[in-house]
Amino acid sequence: MFDRQKKYSTRAPKKLVAGRFHSAPAKSVPEKDSAAKKATPVRRVLPFEEIKRQLTAWAEDNRIPGKFQAWFTKEPANDHCDWRILNKLVNNHESLVLDAPARDMDAPAVVKNVFDQLRKDHLHTLKKALRQIWFRATGDGRYALLVQANIHGRNSGHEIKSFIEFLQHNCPQVISCHQVQCTPNHLFDPALLQNTRVDVKAAFGSAFMPIAGTGLSMHVLDWAPRMKDAWLELPLRIKDAVHPAKGDRFFEFFSASGYVSASLAQDFEQVESLDCRETAMESAKMNARSLAGNNMRFHRSHLDRAFLEKFFGKRDNEGKWTFYLNEPEAEPITSDLVQAIAASRPERILLQVTDLENAAKQIKRFRAEGYMLRKNIPLYLEPGSGKFELLMLFVPDRAGLLGGFAAQNGQKRSVKRPQERISGKNQADIPHFVQKKGTPRARKD
Repeated sequence: MFDRQKKYSTRAPKKLVAGRFHSAPAKSVPEKDSAAKKATPVRRVLPFEEIKRQLTAWAEDNRIPGKFQAWFTKEPANDHCDWRILNKLVNNHESLVLDAPARDMDAPAVVKNVFDQLRKDHLHTLKKALRQIWFRATGDGRYALLVQANIHGRNSGHEIKSFIEFLQHNCPQVISCHQVQCTPNHLFDPALLQNTRVDVKAAFGSAFMPIAGTGLSMHVLDWAPRMKDAWLELPLRIKDAVHPAKGDRFFEFFSASGYVSASLAQDFEQVESLDCRETAMESAKMNARSLAGNNMRFHRSHLDRAFLEKFFGKRDNEGKWTFYLNEPEAEPITSDLVQAIAASRPERILLQVTDLENAAKQIKRFRAEGYMLRKNIPLYLEPGSGKFELLMLFVPDRAGLLGGFAAQNGQKRSVKRPQERISGKNQADIPHFVQKKGTPRARKD
């Protein structure tokens, strides 16, 4: 049976500005009872060649600067992807259906085995109570199961116990199983956890799942793409894009488990990650302990002007920074936040976006702050899903290529560029003044 219950809440005292795994919640109604869900048209999945043509046309129409590099993708293995078993209304009857991460993918044997088991008569009550089972892939053929079901009464309890025993005896690929419940009541999705409380009960296994063979881990409630193969190699692609030098520092915002920053810790002098959720904090702390260099820190906070000004106002945080931002889909980065990011004077800014129209706006905003677009890296992390992303690399315009407007705009906001920063070694050469006793207290910045 399920025990060791723990509650996770993503409610926070300040307004959330966050990544894809923080986007706005679905309506708090069961999916099978929502007329809007049934009326939603099926999204057409574009072939890869059509996606390439769309990106080329967008770049030409908007006169996007910067070099477009080769597409970054990798064909996924079916047992390296997240699968779901959903209880849906089909022809006015409740029925279990398999939800594949992409069209025309064959389900792994363990998923089919569990699917067939649930349709047996002795699990009739559990089948009716079930909302979904999420197979969270580790990326090496194993899974952590999340079971969302309205379990009440003796029969349901007996059947869930029988189901757990089946998993332990017949599914060695399943390394853990947890029951989840969401408040408000909607289908659990790691990408839809804003202002949601999730109750977790363990049946067996750890609440942390390994990330393939990397030696890193993530909480079972943390966000990750449903397809793992390309994502597992994304840190290496980022490293190749920025070519970190000795002494460089890396900051990953909207980090979830901090997989990217933890993977790059050996290539940077210091790595930081930021997220607002408790599960992200637990994952990042576990990953930080596994690093030999002990050079990773986590910040449970929101990305806003106040955080950036406080963090980069400290002398210890001076240096050449690379920012990595996986921009939210529902809440794009605002112009005010772009100004605050530029005012922090990073050496490089990596911005990952999913909406091309918004990408064009962000390019103009960073240009206005004195950052020019150096590279464009198209990402197809989930082949066959029809979703693609663009990773843009911005660098300071030291040569004044952006013209007078960007320079004047930067001067107006007192934005100092990286080459103007004062290193910690030269701090002793600057005269310091001490407030004497009896005089009015100095204002604290």
